[in-house]
Amino acid sequence: MPAQRPSLSAEDVNGVTRTPAAPPPPTGGDDPVIDQTREVAASFTQTLPNYIVKQFTTRYVSQAANRGRTAWQALDLVTSDLVYLDGKENYLNIMVNGRATKDASQNGSWSEGEFASSLNALLSRFSNTEFHNKRPVTIVNRPAYKYDYSIEQPRSAWRIETEGQSYQPGYDGSIWIDKETYRVLRIEMAARNLPRSFPIDTTESSLDYDFVLIGDQKYLLPVHSESLSCWRGTSQCSRNVIDFRNYKKYTADSSITFESTVPDK
Repeated sequence: MPAQRPSLSAEDVNGVTRTPAAPPPPTGGDDPVIDQTREVAASFTQTLPNYIVKQFTTRYVSQAANRGRTAWQALDLVTSDLVYLDGKENYLNIMVNGRATKDASQNGSWSEGEFASSLNALLSRFSNTEFHNKRPVTIVNRPAYKYDYSIEQPRSAWRIETEGQSYQPGYDGSIWIDKETYRVLRIEMAARNLPRSFPIDTTESSLDYDFVLIGDQKYLLPVHSESLSCWRGTSQCSRNVIDFRNYKKYTADSSITFESTVPDK
């Protein structure tokens, strides 16, 4: 049975007419925190050097996923070199358990865009992101603002790949913004309305930022990410735990090598 649909009809409660509550107004175009965050992110992207970082993705699967009682079984380790070059991200040397592959999604869920592209897409005016429900919080011992947000499918830049298929869904989630620096500290994303023909019906992602040293300067960049996907019509779900290690400045003379072992935490 479909869920009860919303209505614009007023209700009479004990003889008192109550009109339906309006949704919270979107913010962003007139919110000074969001505007300042956009400016900081744009300035940061322009000054970000070309770099290379090693990405380690441990993939887990559960045949009977059930919220907090889910037992996860390790499936494999995907390793890759991620090169950030002139504002674009490129994945190179993708390996599954130490063996080269051209398509990691053939063996399970695989997502791209955990880096600067996620932040840029979220804050881009082209995305027409609706920010709402601003509230003060503390995250990693830093005072921050937390916003909820949503992006409609036609404006989405989030690409999900699985079983040889890809889709860019509309999504919503939350964003944490440092009160002092207006830097983004965490992003959460949850896909909406995945098409019935797509193999999975649930996809979520989270991304945490921290300061890392590239050359002789520190930059706030992703250090940890997780993604969750569940297959349509089943109790089977997958979970990817992603760590980013060994940031280095990328130059034309950079050599790309990759160890097939998990780095020390």
